[in-house]
Amino acid sequence: MQDLFAAFLVWFEVFRYPPYAGLLITAVSLGVTLMSNLAMKRFSDVRRLKRYQVEIKQYQEMQKKAQKTQDEKLLRKVRRRKAYIDRIQKEMLGARCKPLLIFMIPFMMIFYLLSGFYSAGGVSQIVAVIPFNAHKLLPFLAGFVGEPTAGGFGLYFFYFYMLVGFGVGQIVQRAMGVNLT
Repeated sequence: MQDLFAAFLVWFEVFRYPPYAGLLITAVSLGVTLMSNLAMKRFSDVRRLKRYQVEIKQYQEMQKKAQKTQDEKLLRKVRRRKAYIDRIQKEMLGARCKPLLIFMIPFMMIFYLLSGFYSAGGVSQIVAVIPFNAHKLLPFLAGFVGEPTAGGFGLYFFYFYMLVGFGVGQIVQRAMGVNLT
């Protein structure tokens, strides 16, 4: 049994360095995003949240128009609707936080394990290389977000995970119909 575990660790070592590190981080990010969005669909009434979002947007437009025109009738209407809008905003926040509360600890553990895997002795390692020299355009990125490499600019785990997470998150939200914007 110990030989199997040692063989797995040797095999898994490939995922510590680019390009396989980027693939593993992308897969983990996709899995975390899918779990989060499935929980959102399961524990929230997405149709009602979308309807609330439309009402909030209409209220904000009405509020802008009332402030711009200083129409007294419109200003009164805005003040009367404020309590209702505040209540539905609070309800939306609660509905969106339910899945987060359920999965927060497991997501934090996954992130903690991966960040430990991609650092050697407390020093971050490059996990992916983007094929352009970002440090030439934004010199403060070097040493903070990543390091210049021969193939472009190498990103550290945290920043690559965030980059992939935001990109994958938007795509998955739209595909699953839980995007409220």
